[in-house]
Amino acid sequence: MPIREVRPAAPTRIEPSLGPLDAPRHAPPAPDGLPHFRAEPRQPGAGATRPARTPRRTPGAPWLRWLLLAVLLLLGVLLIAQHRAWFAQLLPSPQLDHVLDQGDRALAQGHLGDRHPPGARQFYQQAAQISGDNSRALAGLQAVGQAELMRAKAALAEHRLAAADVALKQAYALLGGGTELTTLQQQLARQRAQGVRLADLVAQAQQAYATGRLTGAGSAAGWYLQVLQADPGNAVARHGLDQVAAALARQARQALASGDINGARRQVQQIATLMPSQADLPALQAELASSARAAQQALTQKLAAAASLIAAGHITTPAGASALDLYQQVLQADPGNSVAQAGLAHVATALMVQAHAQADAGDFSAAQRLLDQAATLTPHSVELAAARARLAHARVQASAQPVKSGRPPAPAAVPPAQRQQALALVQRAQAAAARGDFLLPPGASAFDLYRQALNLDGTSRAARAGLQALPQLAANATAQALHDGQLERAAVMLQNYAQLAPGAAGVARFQHALGTAWLDLANRDLARGDHAAARSALAQAQRWAPDDARVQALTQGLGGG
Repeated sequence: MPIREVRPAAPTRIEPSLGPLDAPRHAPPAPDGLPHFRAEPRQPGAGATRPARTPRRTPGAPWLRWLLLAVLLLLGVLLIAQHRAWFAQLLPSPQLDHVLDQGDRALAQGHLGDRHPPGARQFYQQAAQISGDNSRALAGLQAVGQAELMRAKAALAEHRLAAADVALKQAYALLGGGTELTTLQQQLARQRAQGVRLADLVAQAQQAYATGRLTGAGSAAGWYLQVLQADPGNAVARHGLDQVAAALARQARQALASGDINGARRQVQQIATLMPSQADLPALQAELASSARAAQQALTQKLAAAASLIAAGHITTPAGASALDLYQQVLQADPGNSVAQAGLAHVATALMVQAHAQADAGDFSAAQRLLDQAATLTPHSVELAAARARLAHARVQASAQPVKSGRPPAPAAVPPAQRQQALALVQRAQAAAARGDFLLPPGASAFDLYRQALNLDGTSRAARAGLQALPQLAANATAQALHDGQLERAAVMLQNYAQLAPGAAGVARFQHALGTAWLDLANRDLARGDHAAARSALAQAQRWAPDDARVQALTQGLGGG
């Protein structure tokens, strides 16, 4: 089928028509339900101005637009009211920034504002008043609260309770609570309660110092040490101990001036234990060492002179210059001098020998006086007890059968009942010795029971043998107690041994061993941090081994802490 070319129809020219001249110029078109547009012809030269267009207005549109505008305005006001702090931060405020900067600088410098306001806290509070809930101001107040917590913690560590209380109150006002704050408040309450107790201890220490009770039980030093044990940094107790040390130094110099070397040594040792940093201690120790050397030389000379007097037979005479007098002078200056103690034992033995001679000569009164004099030197000597028993037996024999032709009387017969009583006493004495009751209790000790048995039966070999065995038994008990670590029992047994066998060489050896054991205990106590127990053990070591170099070193090292 042939394709036909379709051409558009030629436009038909429509001639303009003015219409009726008397018709209205803007006659409204007939309503057709469609929007109408009107085009105005562009006039030459009128490109810069356009005729006003009058859009068609829809009925009711103005009040809807006003309603929408009012709703938007209300929503904006509510949003700003709810987030005014955020909006305020969006707006620059020179005054607010200046106040916040001042708060930051004060916080960095540690000037929180609790002592000399204004400080960081006042600046941040002012900023919060200017800007409401300004986040920077609130963060600053939290930082101030944390800084107050740290300040309270430091004050509690230094026991500055008033400062800690102020800091905790400021922290509570800013933070409102918290676990750390509660913990610090509890610590403050405990320290306040402890402070009341420590104040009582300080008052007792001051009272003891005023009455001259410097050391020992219930003393100023004891109370102050209790305070320092609870509060090592207590300045009042430190000052009190310094006063005690100064008083002890004065007493030590007075003792040196009077020749009491041991008294001065005790005072110096107490100063070194309580206050090793006492300013006068080095000079005082040097004075003590010099005086001790001079005193030791004098004692050595007296001991040599006493030994010469014994050899010459000047045991108790002449008065004031005898061997007895010189030994007593040495012991007065140095009570623990083992050479002088042995010398007294020799004097007592010499007196017993003289008593035996007087008894053999029939002068029982003179023999009794000599034994009584020996008893003042060695009251618990086994030899003295045996000598008394022999004298009593000799008196009985002399009264029963007078001496004839210068020959000693025959032994008097002991009644069987009396012999049985003596035997019973020997058995009780043996039991007491097995218990370690060598000298105590009085009247029921092994020593006293053996003496009573000899008084009843001077011929009792069991009583004599038991009495003579007591010194060795006491020495064995001392050694066993030292081996078992029973140092207090060892001290008691050693005292028994020294009295039963005065001047025995083993006494000095046991004394040094006991001092060493106490020193070892003091070192162990110090190693585990028990300074009070270490001081107590050191005091015992000083008693038994005062010249031991380790004792002196520990005295210096222990100090007052």
